[in-house]
Amino acid sequence: MSEEKPTFKITDRRLFNPDGTPRDIPREEEPPLPEAPAPTEPPAARQAPAAAAAEPPRAGEGEGAPRGAEREREAAAPETAAAEDFLMLVEFLASFAADALGMVNHPGGGGVNLQLAKQCIDMLGTLQRKTRGNLTAEEAQFLDMILSQLRMQYVSLTSAPRPPQGGRGFTGGDITGGR
Repeated sequence: MSEEKPTFKITDRRLFNPDGTPRDIPREEEPPLPEAPAPTEPPAARQAPAAAAAEPPRAGEGEGAPRGAEREREAAAPETAAAEDFLMLVEFLASFAADALGMVNHPGGGGVNLQLAKQCIDMLGTLQRKTRGNLTAEEAQFLDMILSQLRMQYVSLTSAPRPPQGGRGFTGGDITGGR
Protein backbone atom coordinates (compact mmCIF):
# COMPACT_ATOMS: atom_id res chain seq x y z
CA MET A 1 0.00 0.00 0.00
CA SER A 2 1.52 3.31 -1.01
CA GLU A 3 1.35 6.33 1.21
CA GLU A 4 0.25 9.43 -0.61
CA LYS A 5 1.04 12.78 0.91
CA PRO A 6 -1.67 15.37 0.62
CA THR A 7 -0.82 18.60 -1.14
CA PHE A 8 -1.80 21.94 0.33
CA LYS A 9 -1.83 25.37 -1.18
CA ILE A 10 -1.09 28.17 1.26
CA THR A 11 -2.14 31.65 0.25
CA ASP A 12 -1.11 34.75 2.19
CA ARG A 13 -4.20 36.98 2.27
CA ARG A 14 -2.92 39.70 4.54
CA LEU A 15 -3.66 43.16 3.21
CA PHE A 16 -0.52 44.85 4.56
CA ASN A 17 3.23 44.18 4.51
CA PRO A 18 5.13 43.91 7.82
CA ASP A 19 6.17 47.57 7.46
CA GLY A 20 2.49 48.65 7.17
CA THR A 21 2.39 49.40 3.48
CA PRO A 22 -0.48 47.95 1.42
CA ARG A 23 0.31 44.75 -0.43
CA ASP A 24 -0.29 44.10 -4.08
CA ILE A 25 -2.47 41.02 -3.93
CA PRO A 26 -2.78 39.07 -7.19
CA ARG A 27 -6.35 38.14 -7.92
CA GLU A 28 -7.09 34.45 -7.95
CA GLU A 29 -8.51 33.11 -11.15
CA GLU A 30 -12.23 32.64 -10.86
CA PRO A 31 -13.97 29.87 -12.78
CA PRO A 32 -16.14 31.21 -15.61
CA LEU A 33 -19.77 31.60 -14.68
CA PRO A 34 -22.26 29.55 -16.68
CA GLU A 35 -24.50 31.57 -18.91
CA ALA A 36 -27.90 32.19 -17.39
CA PRO A 37 -30.88 30.91 -19.39
CA ALA A 38 -33.27 33.51 -20.74
CA PRO A 39 -35.80 34.55 -18.09
CA THR A 40 -39.30 33.18 -18.54
CA GLU A 41 -40.88 35.32 -15.81
CA PRO A 42 -42.90 38.44 -16.57
CA PRO A 43 -40.95 41.71 -16.16
CA ALA A 44 -42.85 42.65 -12.97
CA ALA A 45 -41.76 39.42 -11.20
CA ARG A 46 -38.12 40.05 -12.13
CA GLN A 47 -38.19 43.53 -10.61
CA ALA A 48 -39.65 42.46 -7.24
CA PRO A 49 -36.39 40.99 -5.87
CA ALA A 50 -34.49 44.12 -6.89
CA ALA A 51 -37.01 46.29 -5.07
CA ALA A 52 -36.71 44.09 -1.98
CA ALA A 53 -32.93 44.39 -2.11
CA ALA A 54 -33.19 48.18 -2.31
CA GLU A 55 -35.20 48.40 0.93
CA PRO A 56 -33.29 49.89 3.84
CA PRO A 57 -32.54 47.49 6.68
CA ARG A 58 -35.22 47.33 9.35
CA ALA A 59 -34.59 48.14 12.99
CA GLY A 60 -32.43 45.47 14.57
CA GLU A 61 -30.81 44.51 11.28
CA GLY A 62 -27.39 45.50 10.03
CA GLU A 63 -23.99 44.97 11.58
CA GLY A 64 -25.30 44.01 15.03
CA ALA A 65 -28.07 41.79 13.71
CA PRO A 66 -28.03 38.07 14.47
CA ARG A 67 -26.36 35.98 11.82
CA GLY A 68 -26.41 32.42 10.52
CA ALA A 69 -28.02 29.85 12.76
CA GLU A 70 -29.47 32.42 15.14
CA ARG A 71 -31.30 34.24 12.33
CA GLU A 72 -32.56 30.91 10.96
CA ARG A 73 -33.77 29.90 14.42
CA GLU A 74 -35.72 33.14 14.80
CA ALA A 75 -37.23 32.88 11.32
CA ALA A 76 -38.15 29.21 11.62
CA ALA A 77 -39.88 29.37 15.00
CA PRO A 78 -40.34 32.83 16.49
CA GLU A 79 -42.27 31.37 19.44
CA THR A 80 -39.36 29.08 20.27
CA ALA A 81 -36.88 31.94 20.05
CA ALA A 82 -39.06 34.10 22.31
CA ALA A 83 -39.40 31.25 24.82
CA GLU A 84 -35.64 30.74 24.89
CA ASP A 85 -35.11 34.48 25.30
CA PHE A 86 -37.56 34.58 28.21
CA LEU A 87 -35.85 31.64 29.94
CA MET A 88 -32.47 33.33 29.46
CA LEU A 89 -33.86 36.53 31.01
CA VAL A 90 -35.10 34.59 34.04
CA GLU A 91 -31.73 32.81 34.36
CA PHE A 92 -29.92 36.15 34.06
CA LEU A 93 -31.88 37.76 36.90
CA ALA A 94 -31.76 34.59 38.99
CA SER A 95 -27.96 34.38 38.65
CA PHE A 96 -27.60 37.82 40.27
CA ALA A 97 -29.92 36.78 43.10
CA ALA A 98 -28.08 33.47 43.62
CA ASP A 99 -24.74 35.26 43.68
CA ALA A 100 -26.05 37.83 46.16
CA LEU A 101 -27.31 34.99 48.35
CA GLY A 102 -23.89 33.33 48.28
CA MET A 103 -25.17 30.30 46.38
CA VAL A 104 -22.47 30.64 43.70
CA ASN A 105 -18.89 29.66 44.43
CA HIS A 106 -16.45 31.84 42.59
CA PRO A 107 -12.96 33.12 43.30
CA GLY A 108 -14.10 36.65 44.20
CA GLY A 109 -16.25 35.34 47.02
CA GLY A 110 -18.37 38.47 47.38
CA GLY A 111 -20.27 37.02 50.32
CA VAL A 112 -23.96 37.70 50.88
CA ASN A 113 -25.77 40.88 49.85
CA LEU A 114 -29.34 40.51 51.08
CA GLN A 115 -30.46 43.87 49.69
CA LEU A 116 -29.37 42.97 46.13
CA ALA A 117 -30.86 39.50 46.50
CA LYS A 118 -34.21 40.96 47.57
CA GLN A 119 -34.23 43.36 44.61
CA CYS A 120 -33.54 40.56 42.13
CA ILE A 121 -36.16 38.28 43.70
CA ASP A 122 -38.68 41.13 43.64
CA MET A 123 -37.93 41.75 39.94
CA LEU A 124 -38.54 38.10 39.16
CA GLY A 125 -41.78 38.23 41.17
CA THR A 126 -42.91 41.29 39.21
CA LEU A 127 -42.04 39.53 35.96
CA GLN A 128 -44.11 36.56 37.11
CA ARG A 129 -47.13 38.74 37.96
CA LYS A 130 -46.97 40.76 34.73
CA THR A 131 -46.66 37.70 32.49
CA ARG A 132 -49.27 35.55 34.26
CA GLY A 133 -51.49 33.92 31.65
CA ASN A 134 -49.09 34.71 28.80
CA LEU A 135 -46.44 32.05 29.47
CA THR A 136 -46.17 28.50 28.24
CA ALA A 137 -46.39 25.75 30.83
CA GLU A 138 -42.61 25.25 30.64
CA GLU A 139 -41.88 28.95 31.16
CA ALA A 140 -44.31 29.28 34.06
CA GLN A 141 -42.96 26.14 35.75
CA PHE A 142 -39.35 27.29 35.33
CA LEU A 143 -40.08 30.75 36.76
CA ASP A 144 -42.03 29.24 39.70
CA MET A 145 -39.20 26.81 40.49
CA ILE A 146 -36.49 29.49 40.36
CA LEU A 147 -38.51 31.92 42.47
CA SER A 148 -39.37 29.34 45.12
CA GLN A 149 -35.72 28.25 45.48
CA LEU A 150 -34.46 31.83 45.73
CA ARG A 151 -37.20 32.83 48.20
CA MET A 152 -36.50 29.81 50.43
CA GLN A 153 -32.79 30.64 50.44
CA TYR A 154 -33.51 34.29 51.22
CA VAL A 155 -35.83 33.38 54.11
CA SER A 156 -33.31 30.91 55.52
CA LEU A 157 -30.63 33.61 55.53
CA THR A 158 -32.82 36.35 56.97
CA SER A 159 -34.20 34.14 59.74
CA ALA A 160 -30.77 32.71 60.68
CA PRO A 161 -29.11 34.13 63.79
CA ARG A 162 -26.98 37.15 62.98
CA PRO A 163 -23.28 37.17 63.84
CA PRO A 164 -22.21 39.74 66.43
CA GLN A 165 -21.59 43.30 65.23
CA GLY A 166 -18.23 43.60 63.54
CA GLY A 167 -18.42 39.91 62.56
CA ARG A 168 -17.52 38.59 59.17
CA GLY A 169 -21.13 38.38 57.86
CA PHE A 170 -22.59 35.48 55.94
CA THR A 171 -20.54 33.43 53.50
CA GLY A 172 -21.21 30.60 51.10
CA GLY A 173 -20.11 28.16 53.82
CA ASP A 174 -22.94 29.36 56.07
CA ILE A 175 -25.41 28.50 53.35
CA THR A 176 -24.01 25.07 52.52
CA GLY A 177 -23.32 24.12 56.14
CA GLY A 178 -19.53 24.33 55.76
CA ARG A 179 -19.33 21.80 52.93
